[in-house]
Amino acid sequence: MQSSRSAIGRTAAGLGLGAAASSALAIAHGPPWGIVTLGGTGTLVLLLLAAAAVTAGLLAARSLIVLAGTGFLAAAVLQLVQIGWTGANLLGGDGSTVALLLGFAAGLLALGVTPAPDGPAASTPATGRPDPA
Repeated sequence: MQSSRSAIGRTAAGLGLGAAASSALAIAHGPPWGIVTLGGTGTLVLLLLAAAAVTAGLLAARSLIVLAGTGFLAAAVLQLVQIGWTGANLLGGDGSTVALLLGFAAGLLALGVTPAPDGPAASTPATGRPDPA
C-alpha cells in the first residue's frame, strides 16, 4: 500500500501540472478555451508557481507544498487588490484569474496542512460493519 506521504506528493504534483496546463486557458483567445484573462507576467507567475508545486510534490515535502500554495494565494490576493482598489494590473488578469489562483491555492494548502494518518486505514466493508477477525 502506498504511504500517505507519497499520495500527497503525487496529488500536489498533479495540481502543479494542472496549473501549468491551465496557462493554455489564458493563452487561447475566445471561447471555448480562452476563459481566463492573464497577461504575460501573470502567465510567467502561473508557470513558476506550477513548477514549484510539481517540485514540492515530487519531493513530497509538505512544507514546500504549503509554500507553493501560499504563493498561489499571494498571487490571487495581489490580483484581487489590484482589480479592486488600484489602477495597476501587474498580472494582467481579472476575476477569472483570482478564481483560478484561489483554486490551486486551496488545493495545495489543504494538502500541506491536513494531518496525515498515522498508518494504513482499517478496511471497512461496504456494509459498514467491521471485518470479522
